[in-house]
Amino acid sequence: MADEDNIQVPETKEKKGPNLIMILIITVVVTLIVAAGTSFLIIKLLSPNVQENADVSNSSSLSTQIISTSELIREGARYPVMLKGGKDVAVIDALNMKVGSNEARDLLASNKIEVLEAVRMIFLNKTRSEVSNSQGIELIKKQIKDSVNEIIGFTGERENLGVVKVIMVILTVSSTEWWGDY
Repeated sequence: MADEDNIQVPETKEKKGPNLIMILIITVVVTLIVAAGTSFLIIKLLSPNVQENADVSNSSSLSTQIISTSELIREGARYPVMLKGGKDVAVIDALNMKVGSNEARDLLASNKIEVLEAVRMIFLNKTRSEVSNSQGIELIKKQIKDSVNEIIGFTGERENLGVVKVIMVILTVSSTEWWGDY
């Protein structure tokens, strides 16, 4: 009997030790599996979006790569342009164009008078209300971009090498009529 008691006591002590260690090992393994699975799912869910965004940004940067900026009207110059009907004047404070090639920048500089004349003609076909709202200004910018690209010869497939973006600041729209006498 003494032999049996000695054998049973160590067995119960060994079972308690390995059970605690086994529980810790199982807990760590399950935690690692859950963490790995979660990480895998997050990477799988986000990687298509990241890849699509990278593809979109690469394609957009290739198609509309901005090389430099060309300044037609310096900020603060206050360049007046007549509006439709001749009774109102829009004052352009700055007019810059972002271009997709050095060739377009050089052509803009050499054709500055033609470009400014095209800008004047666009404004001559606009009313005060068209120049005073955001949709009208965006339309004017698009028309300026298209006209300038036509003047410098960047149309069709080469359009992304010409004027890519027009940045324009209209300071004010004023009336030219005088209501009083001296």
